[in-house]
Parts: sequence; C-alpha cells; structure tokens
Amino acid sequence: MRKFDDSGPRADGPPVVWTGPEVGPALVVIDPSGAARHAELPPTWRQLTQDHQVAWCRVPASRRSVEDIEDVLESLAERQAPSVTMVAAGEACSTAIEVARQFESLVTQILLVDPTDDTPESARVTVVARSAGEGTSGRGDKEVDPEVDRVPAPLPLGHPDVVAGVVAALSESDRRAGNIR
Repeated sequence: MRKFDDSGPRADGPPVVWTGPEVGPALVVIDPSGAARHAELPPTWRQLTQDHQVAWCRVPASRRSVEDIEDVLESLAERQAPSVTMVAAGEACSTAIEVARQFESLVTQILLVDPTDDTPESARVTVVARSAGEGTSGRGDKEVDPEVDRVPAPLPLGHPDVVAGVVAALSESDRRAGNIR
C-alpha cells in the first residue's frame, strides 16, 4: 500500500479530525494534502456535517496513515454506522479502494477526485470531480485549458466543485435507496 509523505507544514495537527453527529451515515475523507490542520474541516464541508459524521484523515499528519484509516473504519463498524462513504483525492485514491475492500460490508461507496492512472477499478467507485483536462466543461481530452482548469490536479478536497460532487453523489445514492432527503 502507498506510503504517504509525513513531512512539511501540513504534517502538523491531528491525524484524524472527527465532526458531525455520532450516529447516522458517515463520510471518511482521505486527504493527501493535509487540510484540517487546525482540527476543523474546510468551511465548504460544514453543510455535510449536519447529516453525516465526518472523519477527515490527514495522511501527511500521521506516520501510520493507513492504520489510522483502518482504525476509523473499525470505530464506525463498532458504532454500526448505517452507511459509510469514502472520499479520496489523487494519490490517496488507490489506498481508499484497497482499504474499502477490507471493509466491504461497511463501505457503501467510494467517491474519488482526480484519481491517478494506476487507481484500481471498483464497482463502488464514482469520480465526483476532476481538474486537469475536464474542468467544468466535461471534455474528455487531457489538455489543460487555463480558462477551465484553474487548479492543478488533484483538486483540494475543500474545493467547492468537490463538495458539490460529493453532495450530488450522496443525493443520487439516497434516491436509489429510496431515502429521499
């Protein structure tokens, strides 16, 4: 499994930030950039904490990042979370899929942002946002258009386009399950 860089300014702060209600559906965010350094989620995610418990795993802040993610999922299994959605970006996408396979009965879906070319495929995966080559235009080419692609890949997980993609994927999942919000 991937060993993440645990040095630099983003390595300060807690390895996992928990927020939101302790019961109900959960979001496990695997952040390779280490946002939430001051133990708070990016402001764009606050709307999701009303209905979801969020465990923001800051991989640069931990020397045992994969184990921290597994510990989060074990805690959610003990609490009997009704659904767990994993969210990951860039180099953390492969790790998210591999860890989710270990917790197949718990993790209901995996939402990815700018997955790398070596990210394994899974039926439970939905790509919710991309930066390079697609931007908001939806084009499939790989060329970067500065009018569309203002942020290099991977998009930060706190980016509004990422949150919009996560909200849309959760709504679609609820609709399919008959849990209309």
